[in-house]
Amino acid sequence: MKGLVALLLLLALAPPARAEDPGASGARDSRFAGDWTGTYVCAQGSTGMNLRLRPQGDGRLSGVFHFHPLASNPQAAEGCYEVSASPDGDTATIQAGRWLLHPPSYVTVDLDAELDEDGTLFGQVIGPGCTLFAARRASPRSLPAACGAVVSRR
Repeated sequence: MKGLVALLLLLALAPPARAEDPGASGARDSRFAGDWTGTYVCAQGSTGMNLRLRPQGDGRLSGVFHFHPLASNPQAAEGCYEVSASPDGDTATIQAGRWLLHPPSYVTVDLDAELDEDGTLFGQVIGPGCTLFAARRASPRSLPAACGAVVSRR
């Protein structure tokens, strides 16, 4: 009987169980949030990229994908568009949204991203003539005015 009383006492004093906080998923997947810089390859050749992702409080992220020419490929254009991301563990699907700065004959691309143990964001670029991308965390960069104002908490 003493054992049963002790068990009941422990259960009464234990903090109540609670369902997972919807924000907890966002906190867990916030490792994708931030500013990333790197390169990707599509039909125009190797191109610089800046990816800015901000948590939205529901486990999703929103932001902007900015691309620009590199010294090794100066003919690439500069542009940007909105993105949204759905993290799932060490992976995220980053989907293109509306254009903010649209160079002629360019199309938006999606990213199937993975985050590896050394902090590199990498994966497949989903678009015509595209292959891979890789990016590392970076300090926030100044983006063209058309690109920079879009990243806010909604």
